Amino acid sequence: MRKSIGKRIGALVLASVMAISASTTAFAGSWQQNETGWWYQNDDGSYPMNTWYQDTDGSWYFLDEQGYMISNCYRLIDGSYYAFGSDGRWTGVMFSDIYAGAWNANNYSNEWSGFHMNVPAGYQILTAGQTGTIDSTQSMVEFVVYAPDGTGSGIELEYVDAYDFPDGAATTAEYLVSMHSMMLALEGYTIEGVSTVNMGGKEYLKLSADGAGLVKRDLYCRKVGTHYFECVTAIYWLASQNAVDTLLANVY
Repeated sequence: MRKSIGKRIGALVLASVMAISASTTAFAGSWQQNETGWWYQNDDGSYPMNTWYQDTDGSWYFLDEQGYMISNCYRLIDGSYYAFGSDGRWTGVMFSDIYAGAWNANNYSNEWSGFHMNVPAGYQILTAGQTGTIDSTQSMVEFVVYAPDGTGSGIELEYVDAYDFPDGAATTAEYLVSMHSMMLALEGYTIEGVSTVNMGGKEYLKLSADGAGLVKRDLYCRKVGTHYFECVTAIYWLASQNAVDTLLANVY
C-alpha cells in the first residue's frame, strides 16, 4: 500500500523536530538493561525520560515516563499513534485522526469507531502487541481472536488508512473490497460474492471467498472516521464455522 501524503509530511515534520532536538541535546552514553527493560544512560548517570532518542545508526526510539524503551506497541504521542517494533525501533509508520480500543477482561471496546465485542470463554485473545504484526504491517491491527478448537480459525480487527490508496480520503469500501478480492483470487481463492450485511447494528460490505472447499475467508469492511476503514477478517476451516459465527455474533 502507498504511504499517504499526509503521513509522509507528518514524518518529515517529525524528523525535522527530532533533528533540531538532537542537535541541541547531545546524548553521550550507552544502553543499559535490567529485569524491567532497556534504557539509555548518559555518561553523567542521568537518563532521558518521556522523549524520543535517535541512536547512532539513525533509528528512533521512544523512552517512557520512567526512561524505559517502549517496544512492540502503538504509542499515542502528541496526538498521533506511532508503531514500535519488537526491537523498540519506530517502524516509520504513524496514524493520525484515530484512537485505539481497549480491553477489559474479555471485552474489547473502541468508543472512537463504535466497535465493541465480548469474547466468549475458551477463545484465545491476542492483543496488538501479541499479534507479531506491528513490525511488518502498514495498518493498525487491534487484535486477533482464535477459536477454542485449536485449528487456527479466528478473526482479526484492523484499521486501514484510506490515504494508503491513490484516492486518499475519497477511497470507498467498494474499492478496498475489490482490491482484496483480486489479491485473494491470485492466492487461489474462489470469490463467492460481495454483499451488504449488518453486524453489531452497523452496515458492512462483506466479501466471501472459498479456498478449495476447505477454508473460508470473509472480509467485513466499513468506513470510519475521516479516512479509515474498519476491517474484520475471518479465516476458518469449515468445521470451525460455528465457532467463528459465535464470535461475530458477539460484536455489538
